Amino acid sequence: MPSSPPSVRPVLAALLTALLLASSVLAGAVATPAAARTAGSTAAATPVGAATTGTGASTSGASPAPAVPPTPGADDPVALDLVELSPTSLAPGGTVQAQVEVTNTSSEPLSAVELELRTRSARVTDRDLLAEWQADTSPDTVGTPLATSAAVPSLAPGESATLSVTLSADELGFSAEPYYWGTRRVSLTVAADGEDLAALRSFLVWRPDGAEDSITQSVLLPVSAADASAAVTAPESFATSVESGELAALRELAVRPDVDWWLDPALLDPPQVAQGDATAVGTDGQPTEEAPPSAPRTFAPDAPSASLAESLTGGVGERTVLGMPYARADLVSLQAASDESLTAAATSAAERVWAEQGLEEHGTVLSLAAESATGQSLLALQQAGASAALVPASSLRPDPSSSLTPSSVAAVDLGDGTGSPLTVLAPDSRLSAELETLTADGDAEQTRQRMLAETATIASEFTVAPRHLLISPDPEATLDPAATATVLDALGEAPWITVGRTDDLISAAEQETWTQDPQDESGELYAIGEIPAESVVPSAPDAEGRWQHQQEAVDAELLTTGTIDELSAAWEELDVLAAVMEDDTSLEAARLEVLAATSERWRGHPEVSAERAAGARTAAADLRAGIHLDPASGYNLISDSAGVPVTIVNELDTPITVRAEVSSDKPLVRVEEHPTVTVPARGQIDTTVPVEAIANGTVTLTTRLTTEDGRALTDATEVPLTVNPAWENWTTLVLVIAMGVLVVVGIARARRVGASTRAPAVHVPEDPEELARTGRSTPAVDPGSPPDPGPAHGPDPDPDQDPAPDDPTPRPDDRPEETR
Repeated sequence: MPSSPPSVRPVLAALLTALLLASSVLAGAVATPAAARTAGSTAAATPVGAATTGTGASTSGASPAPAVPPTPGADDPVALDLVELSPTSLAPGGTVQAQVEVTNTSSEPLSAVELELRTRSARVTDRDLLAEWQADTSPDTVGTPLATSAAVPSLAPGESATLSVTLSADELGFSAEPYYWGTRRVSLTVAADGEDLAALRSFLVWRPDGAEDSITQSVLLPVSAADASAAVTAPESFATSVESGELAALRELAVRPDVDWWLDPALLDPPQVAQGDATAVGTDGQPTEEAPPSAPRTFAPDAPSASLAESLTGGVGERTVLGMPYARADLVSLQAASDESLTAAATSAAERVWAEQGLEEHGTVLSLAAESATGQSLLALQQAGASAALVPASSLRPDPSSSLTPSSVAAVDLGDGTGSPLTVLAPDSRLSAELETLTADGDAEQTRQRMLAETATIASEFTVAPRHLLISPDPEATLDPAATATVLDALGEAPWITVGRTDDLISAAEQETWTQDPQDESGELYAIGEIPAESVVPSAPDAEGRWQHQQEAVDAELLTTGTIDELSAAWEELDVLAAVMEDDTSLEAARLEVLAATSERWRGHPEVSAERAAGARTAAADLRAGIHLDPASGYNLISDSAGVPVTIVNELDTPITVRAEVSSDKPLVRVEEHPTVTVPARGQIDTTVPVEAIANGTVTLTTRLTTEDGRALTDATEVPLTVNPAWENWTTLVLVIAMGVLVVVGIARARRVGASTRAPAVHVPEDPEELARTGRSTPAVDPGSPPDPGPAHGPDPDPDQDPAPDDPTPRPDDRPEETR
C-alpha cells in the first residue's frame, strides 16, 4: 500500500523522474571521451552463461546484465571489482560499508591510490535508469565525495589492493519519510595522485521506518542436466559432476527452501546399468571348461544418479514442481516432424516417473525464447502438449519499459477453437538475466546490489493491487552455488520482498483471480491478464540492457527432420527388442540415449543427435546379435507332412518370447503354423515348424525370428528342402508286392520239395473190405499197378484165429512204389 496520499504521489514521482533525467545529462556532459569509450565497451559485453533457448534473458544481442565485471579497455589504468556494499536495507542510523579490489592494469606504478564514495539523493523510479547507471565505468566527478578511503602509497603494475570506505547513513542526507524509500545510486571512484581514474557504479536501498510497500517473489529454478544421458554415455564425468561439479552445485541450490523447480523427470529416474559379467572362472582367472559361457548379468540403478534422485525426492517439501519433458525432449521439433513414437515415449516416461515418485507436478511446461515469441510459436507449444508456457514478460507486456510492473502471469487466447486460453508464466526479463550472471566468473556483489535495486524499484511503484514476480534463469546457465546463495539470501532478507510459490501464479490464472487495474483494492493480483495471440511479440535487450519489442521474430532452429528420423528408427529397433524380452532393463541405457538426443539443447547441433542415434542402433544391434537361429544345412521331406526342426539361441540376460516364421520360395510346400516359443536367458530351445508337402521338387525355406505381432527380429536364414511326398507310397507298394511274391514262391516250393520226404501217404481210396481182408492199414498196391487177384497169396486166415504178430522187418511190398 502507498504510504502517502495517491493525489500527491504521482506528482512527486514525475518531479523525481525529471530530476533524475537532468542529473543523468549532467553526469554525461562531464564524462571524458575515453570514459565514453569504456562505457560503450562495457554495455556491449555479453553475459557469461547466456544461451538461446531459455526463458528470455539470453539472446544474441548485447548484454542485458551489466552486472558482469566490466572488461577494462586497453588504455584503462585500473580494473575494479566490488567486494562488499552493505547493508541489504539501509535505515536511519545505519552504516554504509564499501570495499573495492583495485588492480593496476597499466605499465606504470600508481601512487596515493584512494577510493571515493558519492551518491545521488534522488530515488530511482525508472528501471531503465538502473541499467544505464551500472553500465557507466567513467570516473564520477559530480559533487564532492562523501567518504574517502585511506590511500595506498604505491600500487605496482599487476598488483591489487582492497580499498574500503565507511559512512554513516545520517551523512547521506536521505529523507526519513516512508514515502521516499527506494533505490539510490552509489558510485565508487578510484583516484591516484588526485586524478580520478575509473568508477564502479552500484546501488543502495534506503528503507526508513514506516515503509510498508512490498511484492511477492518466486524463483523458478530449472533442475536438469546438461546431458540427460551422461550417466550412460560418460559415466565417469557424470559421477564427477554429481560429486563436485555442475550437478553438485545444482543439487545444493535445488534443496534451498526458497526456490521452486522446473524439473526434468529424468533426474528422478536413475538408469539401470549392468553390474558385470557373471562368467564362471577357475583359480587361474580363466573361464572354466565345464562352466557355461556366461550367466545372466544383474542390473542396478546407477549409483551417482540414484544419489542425486534421492536428494531431490527428499527435498521436494512444499515447493512448486513444474515438469519439463523427459530428458528435455524437444516436443515442438517432434511435433513439426510429425513424429509419434518419440513423442509418446517421452510423454509416457515422464508420466511413469511422476507416478512412481508420487510427486504432484503441474503438467508439462515448455519455454519460448523472447526473440522467437509470437502467437503462432506459442500455439506450437500448446500443440506439442504444453499445459503451460514460460515466456519472458517483455514479450507479453504492451510496453516492456512501463513504470508499472505487473505480476508474472498471463493467459493467451490462441484462437484454436478450444475456448481455453493457455496459461503463461512470464518471468521478469531483467531479473532473470541478472540471476544468470551468477556464474564462477560473475560479480556476485554487483548482481546482488542490482537485484536488490530492481526489486526495490518495482516494490516502490505506485500501485495498490498486490503483485507477484517470477524469476527464472535459463536452463543452460551454470550458476555458482555460493554466488547464487548470496543473492538469494539477500533477497530473502529484504523487507520489501515476501517469498511466494509459483503455484499461486498458476492458480490465479486458472481461477482468473486477477485484475489489470493497478489501483484495484479487491486484493486480486495486478497481472498481465488475458491477452490475444497478437499481443505476443518478440523482444530483446538493447546495448544498455533495456528490453524492447522487435519488428520481426527470430525463427527457432528446430531439430531437423532427418535427425528425428534417425532417432525414431533407433527407437523402433529398441522397441522390437523390448517386445520379445521378459525384462527389458538392459535397454534402459540405449533408450535414455535416444530420448536425450531429442533434447532442445541440441538444436543447431545435428551431429550430436546423429551420433547418439548411431550409438543406440549399435547397442540394439549388439543385443539382437544375441538372438539367432542355428539351422541345418538342408532338409529332406519324404512324407506328406513333417516338422522342420529349428534351434533358437538366446544369449541375452532375460528370457525371450519369439515366433519362428518360415516361408518357401515356391508353392511346393505349405507352412501350417508359426510356433511361438519362450527361450530361457543364456539358453537355447529346439522347436519344429509343421510343413505340408504339395508336390515334388526343391525349395528354399526362409526362416527368421519375429515378435508375436510379426515384426522382424533377426535376419532371414535360407536352407534348401527336397520335397518328395509320393516316395513313401511307392516304397510301401513295392515292399507289399515283394512280400506277396515271396509268400507265393515259398508255398510253391514247399509243396514241391515236401512230397518225397514225408511218411507214406494213401494214394488210392481206402477200401474197407480190402483193409479187413488183409489186416493192413494201407493198401498194398500202388495206385498205378493192376489190382492183386488175391488167391495167389493163399487162403484167408480164420477169422477166429488171432493174427500173427507183425514182423518188424519190412517187406518188399511195403516200400513205396517209386523207390523200387
